[in-house]
Amino acid sequence: MPTKRDRIAEDATAQRLLNLAFIFNTTTRPLTTDEIISDTDLGYGSGNRESDVRKFRRDRQKLAEQGFEIVCADGDGTAENEASSWVLDRARTFATAGIITNDDASILADAIDEYLSASLTPLRAPLMRARAKILELVRAGDAPQQQAAGGPAAQDGAEQTMLDIVWLAFSLRRALTFSYTNGHGGHSRRSVAIYGIFSHEGATYIVGFDDAAQAVRTFRVDRMERALRPGKRYEIPASFDIHAYLFLPFDFGDGEAVEASFSLPGAYLPENLMPITHGRGALTRAEDGSLVWTVSVRDLDAAAALAFGHARDGMRPVAPVELIARWNALIEKAVANHVAR
Repeated sequence: MPTKRDRIAEDATAQRLLNLAFIFNTTTRPLTTDEIISDTDLGYGSGNRESDVRKFRRDRQKLAEQGFEIVCADGDGTAENEASSWVLDRARTFATAGIITNDDASILADAIDEYLSASLTPLRAPLMRARAKILELVRAGDAPQQQAAGGPAAQDGAEQTMLDIVWLAFSLRRALTFSYTNGHGGHSRRSVAIYGIFSHEGATYIVGFDDAAQAVRTFRVDRMERALRPGKRYEIPASFDIHAYLFLPFDFGDGEAVEASFSLPGAYLPENLMPITHGRGALTRAEDGSLVWTVSVRDLDAAAALAFGHARDGMRPVAPVELIARWNALIEKAVANHVAR
């Protein structure tokens, strides 16, 4: 009969195997042996390197027995070089043919289609990939790979996998721990309770409470290199408003942030200005009845261009003087181009 110590050891092994399966499915780059065996969150990092190396080797073998193949990424073909880096062999992992019949595959694909047609789920992308994989395995790639209505467009595989994990953690309300590279090339590990997700100019961002900063922060999904399994539960604060974190064209610039003001017709209701303001900044009413939008900007040229783009809506720059000067320059350029025609 298994002892309590045996059960604890089995639980620890199962936890490591789950963690390995998760991070290798989400990483966007090969992971080195030292990265794995020094990571206490994965279940290694005992301080005895040789012991952890052997443990990692046994864990790879156990995962391989379940159809999850972690292989050497260095091209030398050997798994004995423990200084190597490692990747998931996606071509071989869970790729055994003949497990299900054509009829079974059709039933599964129809069930996925029916579910997706009736449900707005963050699991849409992984379910569609599972559907395609099922049909590919039993029909040798000859089956039609049609998408269910509203299916997502194909994206880069690594980024899409990470995005799937982000949506899963968000839908389960579980904090996500991941490796992150910021815009300056700095690397860090973050643990974030995701409060919201949005896109800007083709990139996807998450907003959430960052344990390291002890504050709400924004992260780009394509800069997340690998993730651990979703962890502790959390609740999204009732006061959280994602509009406060959405980007505007003038948010990106090398200069210091300055307060800029724009006037808008008083007939506008504040809530009707959401497409322009994204809920950012402050709206006040001037003595003449017009609305004044005040917001921090980093790029005055982009701020002037935003106002110019909404000139027909009655939007005008008010301050600072430099913003007005750049607005006037845009007008002069537009007039000159019109006269030149």
